[in-house]
Amino acid sequence: MNVNDSEKIRHILEIRGLVRAERESDADVVVVNTCAVRQKPQEKIYSYIGRLPPGKKIVIAGCVAQLEREGIIRRNPRVAFVVGTHQFQHLDRLLADTAFQPEKRVTAAFSREWHELVPAAACRESPVSAYISIMEGCDNFCSYCIVPHVRGREKHRPFGPILAEAEYLARSGFREISLLGQNVNHWRDDKAGMTFAQLLDRLAERVPVRWIRFVTSYPGYHDNELIAVMARHERLARHVHFPAQTGSTRILKRMARSYSRSDYLAAVAAFRKKIPAMAFSSDFIVGFPGETERDFRLTLTLLEQVEYESIFSFVYSPRPWTKALGFADDTPAAEKKERLHRLQEVQEKIQLRNNRKRIGRILEVLVSEPHPKKGGEMIGRSETHRVVNFASRTPVGEFTRVKITAAGPHSLRGTEVAE
Repeated sequence: MNVNDSEKIRHILEIRGLVRAERESDADVVVVNTCAVRQKPQEKIYSYIGRLPPGKKIVIAGCVAQLEREGIIRRNPRVAFVVGTHQFQHLDRLLADTAFQPEKRVTAAFSREWHELVPAAACRESPVSAYISIMEGCDNFCSYCIVPHVRGREKHRPFGPILAEAEYLARSGFREISLLGQNVNHWRDDKAGMTFAQLLDRLAERVPVRWIRFVTSYPGYHDNELIAVMARHERLARHVHFPAQTGSTRILKRMARSYSRSDYLAAVAAFRKKIPAMAFSSDFIVGFPGETERDFRLTLTLLEQVEYESIFSFVYSPRPWTKALGFADDTPAAEKKERLHRLQEVQEKIQLRNNRKRIGRILEVLVSEPHPKKGGEMIGRSETHRVVNFASRTPVGEFTRVKITAAGPHSLRGTEVAE
């Protein structure tokens, strides 16, 4: 989502006539797009600003801008403007303001209206894979999560503009698209009477790309209509990012998640009953306040049961304005880090085991980029997001078939197979 926001920012600036600089030292304007989900990356913003050469017009945008607002300028007066998550469209006006009036340096008001902002194809980070925002914000208020406070309440983009952007991207040569939303499977268009499953159904029928993906799905919004639609269309990639956060029902309740461990596993089983090849990735928080060793072991067993393709995992990070900030937390930091290490170690073994099962198989692979260190080699991704390395002259953006010859926990190696 942050990548897509940065694409939108670049689009706005290039329309104004600015050109993207290759190096920070060459830039007149530096826009720092920020994330507030965890404390550590939030703090890195200020050290990054401190390393920038003098004379730059610095703009802080995104979630930390929404969170800290005027505090950013008080903390670092070098910052020219602060632009919140619903205010990117005002960047053009702000950069034209040469008076630097203090009351105009921060724009961070929430908006309940959807603002259409579609980055041009040339502003996308990848020439192969493109993102489409279909909703923003969150109404769930999980006890650990700052997202509702920096992204606002849910707002849903209408179906028509979504379809138009998807068709534009297909015409522009993109081979896969990913639909984005904090709770993407909660999207709806009330005027059109459409659900998220119906949106996927329409896109799969009308948009000629090879793979359509979506992120992030909230397990509490799982429904069987979605599974039926995915089973019906090969264009809908057999991969779902399905954040569990923990394997313990007790901790899920403390997190204010609306599902239990058994609910989560039932949803995974329902997917795999209709679509046996369905693969899952997930997010996990380790060391949430009140997590015991037993709770943590339930998370490890969840990994083993689901056998995720990949996970994102972090030690719990206290966030302002969240309910969990007031929870008693008596687990030592060293123990939390040790649990994170154990979690990642278990997942690495699962990935290695799963990847070794692919040796000898032929996978369809989308060529995404040349290997940065090995001439003559390309990097691609499979339908389930497995990284595949192979020698090839197949250009970026094309599909090819690769026979897997070796496997590690994080990537596969193979030989391109002639058609």
